Amino acid sequence: MRSVVIAHLRKDFTVEFRNRFAITIAAAFAGITTLAVSMAAGGARFTPLVHAILFWIIVFFTAMSGLAHTFTREEEEGTSLLLRLSAPPGAVFASKLAFNCAMLLLLVCIIAPLYLFFLNLSYPGPGLAVIIPAGAFAIASSSTVLAAIVARAGGKGALFTVISFPVLLPVLWVSIRATAALLAGTRAALAESAIFLLAFSGSLVAVSYMLFEHIWSEE
Repeated sequence: MRSVVIAHLRKDFTVEFRNRFAITIAAAFAGITTLAVSMAAGGARFTPLVHAILFWIIVFFTAMSGLAHTFTREEEEGTSLLLRLSAPPGAVFASKLAFNCAMLLLLVCIIAPLYLFFLNLSYPGPGLAVIIPAGAFAIASSSTVLAAIVARAGGKGALFTVISFPVLLPVLWVSIRATAALLAGTRAALAESAIFLLAFSGSLVAVSYMLFEHIWSEE
């Protein structure tokens, strides 16, 4: 199974970086919204909580603009049936999950320095390099199976955002609280928040893995 997962993951990266559709749209969205927030702020000094909320709103909508693409592309290009016949559902889910995690981690690596630069914030320390990847992993883990549901239903990005938001509320709340604490100069909630995000991700991945065969099957 591992070789199948790696083969499909390599295929997804090859296809994505050949046409660069999802990654380009998501990266452009992240850059434009970060710049728009900076211009709207007009030099005003926000509290750490407001900065954390703005940052994770940008991350959330950037994720919503790109994470569903890995399944909707299979449906739009008519390759989903071949994928169902050529690989077990577990391997498909694992490869799509790995792709979404890698893509969102790449995007937050773009968003975080842009936000710190345009909003004139100092780097709050290595804690930020823990909580942001943990939050991004939780978002990708929670939304991958939802992207499959939306693709099977023939839905587009708006539906994906609507059904993902309630599931991701705990992730966003914990990530915002931890990021605000880091920007305020304290690491009090860092360990608890990181553990919660990783545990939440693990739970959602386990449930999604068990449900994916029923979602992905044609029957």
